[in-house]
Amino acid sequence: MLSHISESLVEVVPRAPTGGVRTLHDLVSVFEGLEAQEYPDTIVELKQLRMTTEESIAIPNLGSFALTDWARKQLASLLGIQWQKWFQTTSHEEQADEINRRLWRKSTNMRLRTSRLAVASNGTAGILRAIVTPTFSPVDDVLLSRRLVGLLAPAEPELRIMRINITDRSVTYMVAVGKPFKHGDDKVVGDVWGGLLIRNSGVGFASLAISLSLVRLICLNGMSAPIPDAILLRRSHRGITDKRLLDALTKNLRELPGKISEGARVLTQARGHHIEAPEQEFIRVLELAHMPRRLLPDLQTAYAIEPEQSMFGISQAVTRASQKLSPEERFDLDRAAGTYLQQSTSAN
Repeated sequence: MLSHISESLVEVVPRAPTGGVRTLHDLVSVFEGLEAQEYPDTIVELKQLRMTTEESIAIPNLGSFALTDWARKQLASLLGIQWQKWFQTTSHEEQADEINRRLWRKSTNMRLRTSRLAVASNGTAGILRAIVTPTFSPVDDVLLSRRLVGLLAPAEPELRIMRINITDRSVTYMVAVGKPFKHGDDKVVGDVWGGLLIRNSGVGFASLAISLSLVRLICLNGMSAPIPDAILLRRSHRGITDKRLLDALTKNLRELPGKISEGARVLTQARGHHIEAPEQEFIRVLELAHMPRRLLPDLQTAYAIEPEQSMFGISQAVTRASQKLSPEERFDLDRAAGTYLQQSTSAN
């Protein structure tokens, strides 16, 4: 039963090569395959780039590359362009002319991250993944996942993957830690499973973050652990050496068992904190996540499925609704749900 539950938690993003991933060991192999497709980074002046009429970017000595949505957003920001608004009714030739005029005026050096993935029939050499500063120093997913295997496998050989998403902006995955357990005799919360939620971005979208998470097995809902310091590690992509990464992981992972237990305790405790106005609580969570109020109806719909007037009920609705969002939005909203519980239960 638990094997079936954990398998059903795995999310495979369309077109991402994650089919069959069940353990962190499998995921290391996926990352190795993706990394093998990457070209070495190159640093060029923006004025050396050219937009083609096929909507690709020509890079000197490398060829033309299709832009991911994220790379297009980065380029638009650098050039002061509102891409969708400006080019909605223009031809590809007019679009290329405008972008090239702006590129020509930019002598700024930028680091370009490219990959052979998605080589197109029109002759592009692959995809342009990111346009970042020359000092950008990513933590490779291969290195990070290998370090996690080395630190966790002695105590947890299987290292099941409960969730994975790979997008053009980030890589997010959850690794199960320990075994499912129940805090006290609360049947509503039920069995929970502790885990590590990892989000990394090699394209400048977000810093590396590793946080504690809890999965409620009754409804397969994941949420960030509602405890102080749920974020075990957060590092910007600047000057992170392998030794620094290993030292930080070694230090912080020692605290896992106690913090997971504390998260389950707070989750159960939250059922005893009654709330009168769910809408106001949802607004508070959205503010914590720095997310728009247009998501409020989604939270209210999720709440109607399991309408418990407690802080636990609010957090449960938030994490249920977040599953329909992009992986990046889900990460932020789940973190806000954990922060909401931790702050609320501490204040009461």
